[in-house]
Amino acid sequence: MRKIGFVVDSTFGYNGKFASVVPLKVIIDNKEYVDGTIGEEILVDALKNNKSITTSQPSPNLFVQAFEHELEKYDHVICLTLSKTLSGTFNSANLAKDILEKENVIIIDTETVTEGALYIFEELLKLADEGKSLEEVLGEFKRIKANGSIIFSVDDLSTLVKGGRLGKISGIIGSLLRIKPILRFKEGVLTVEAKVRGLMSAFKYIIDQAKVLVEHSNIVIRITYVDNRGYADQIYKMFKELNNDKIDVKIGGTLSPVVAAHIGLGGMGIYLAKV
Repeated sequence: MRKIGFVVDSTFGYNGKFASVVPLKVIIDNKEYVDGTIGEEILVDALKNNKSITTSQPSPNLFVQAFEHELEKYDHVICLTLSKTLSGTFNSANLAKDILEKENVIIIDTETVTEGALYIFEELLKLADEGKSLEEVLGEFKRIKANGSIIFSVDDLSTLVKGGRLGKISGIIGSLLRIKPILRFKEGVLTVEAKVRGLMSAFKYIIDQAKVLVEHSNIVIRITYVDNRGYADQIYKMFKELNNDKIDVKIGGTLSPVVAAHIGLGGMGIYLAKV
């Protein structure tokens, strides 16, 4: 029986029973929606119609409640959040820890988001279920985090620029050239890694990145998307056509509305990690 409980935020997209989930919020034209309960079609409609969309972090009180719930069952609690460079969620969790004054609550910035954060959580949960100590689990977190990154393929950069997640110059260049930008998010830093022309060129770039990794290690690939399942199905098929048993690839479903609101229509995320 494990001695470690887990708390994650709603951007992980986790809907299982082995962790408490603390929700962020999406605000569309001043109407609040709880992340994880808002229908995909509501967000997609808002993006298509250029409505005002903002997001907000959870209150510390929500984390306090989640920590107390987990501490009823476990000796320690590990709280994992999306990268603090994207949200104040990590800070809210730390404020909650200060309120509780519990040293057995550990707050971790995953320095990633969506399928990357979910993969890290699932791996740590496995270790805890195996009876690993808190120190062993935390040690493995550092290794897992360092071995993965997310590549984002977006139709344009305007949503990221408007949300303040990317510089205006990069956004203008992308719009003027009508290119397909490729972004890499690793250890809390989002950068424009490449600029290619056309969807298939973007797919080829991502496939090539996987080929490089798989030369030296088994790899996991997790695919997520905003609104175009066809994109996800297409690149999934391309990964499978590599016919390499060292590749574990899955489609994880749609991006959390909070993340999708900043990525924009046609966006897709591919988490690549060495095992």
